[in-house]
Amino acid sequence: MKLASRIVSRALFLGGLNVQDSPLYGAERRGAPVVAFTRFSQGPIHERGYIEKPDMAVLMDPSLLTHPEAAVLAGLEDTSLLLVNSTHTEHDLRERCQTLARVVTLDITSIALDLLGHQLLSAPMAGFTAKAAGLARWSQVAEAVQMELAEVGLTQDLIQRNLGATQRAYDAAPWVGLSEPRPAPATGVRRPFVIPRLPARIATPVISAEATSLLRTTDGWRVYRPIIERRLCTRCFICFALCPEGAIQLDLQNYPVIDYAHCKGCLVCLTECPPKAISQLREDAA
Repeated sequence: MKLASRIVSRALFLGGLNVQDSPLYGAERRGAPVVAFTRFSQGPIHERGYIEKPDMAVLMDPSLLTHPEAAVLAGLEDTSLLLVNSTHTEHDLRERCQTLARVVTLDITSIALDLLGHQLLSAPMAGFTAKAAGLARWSQVAEAVQMELAEVGLTQDLIQRNLGATQRAYDAAPWVGLSEPRPAPATGVRRPFVIPRLPARIATPVISAEATSLLRTTDGWRVYRPIIERRLCTRCFICFALCPEGAIQLDLQNYPVIDYAHCKGCLVCLTECPPKAISQLREDAA
């Protein structure tokens, strides 16, 4: 998300606009929430911090829509644009998340898997965003992709493959455009952004209840779902022993059983299975 935001910002800058890009991290671990804010203007940008009323929100991980605590739709109005990496249609997503925002979907994950071989979404997601929101011409996006990916140290081969994925997303995206911003209220003093300072009892809570991690599911992290074919399984226990998340248990006949609520889709089990009794299925098709 950080890199996608930088590519979009760079493309806007190349188009002659002033831009501001500010990512915000949670805990430094896989699956931790990451958000990035992008502001652009023909004039100076003085505001900093959160964007509480965005003109557009871009969602790489549609599973976040099922987690209300993520608040990915916060601040969106009927004129806002919501771009989602998803195989679902705009109508399905609008009904599912009960939003009034204008929704546009594109299966960026399939583009990335097809051209890059991995779920590397940043560059194609930036292409999708630039085209759907009408932010930049393809020449600006292409230059931005090459500059930003070179800065993070990617090889020329990988940069060119990302460029191909970005162009496919750009070409496939419809042009929708941003709505005209609503005028600010004529009266009243605007409240400055203040970073909240929470009391220690809230900011550093003491976890005293047992087994609370079971309540936090991670099924939304998967791109592929591992599936055990029981007739091929020799009950060697390799998958059970090597699963880094402890998401594989043994049933009464010592066959492995996957806990899909907590499997993160790393596919170590598939890679290490000696009799090749484990296959993978794209999560959207599962």
